[in-house]
Amino acid sequence: MLDLDMTPYAAFVWPAWGISALVLAGLVARAVIASRRWKRELKRLESEQVRTDETPTTRAQAARSAIAQPE
Repeated sequence: MLDLDMTPYAAFVWPAWGISALVLAGLVARAVIASRRWKRELKRLESEQVRTDETPTTRAQAARSAIAQPE
């Protein structure tokens, strides 16, 4: 059977587990949000490419500007 009784240490262990779970959940949420943002940006760039006849250099510059972090 699983024994989770940590009598003298429970006050330290359980909050540490809780904080760790919250941090991991936050990181997962951040990754999902970033993924959705990048997918929207990719669709936007692809639709721009279809509408205009761009050179490969212009597309590379657009991709680099999409990757750059906002200041």
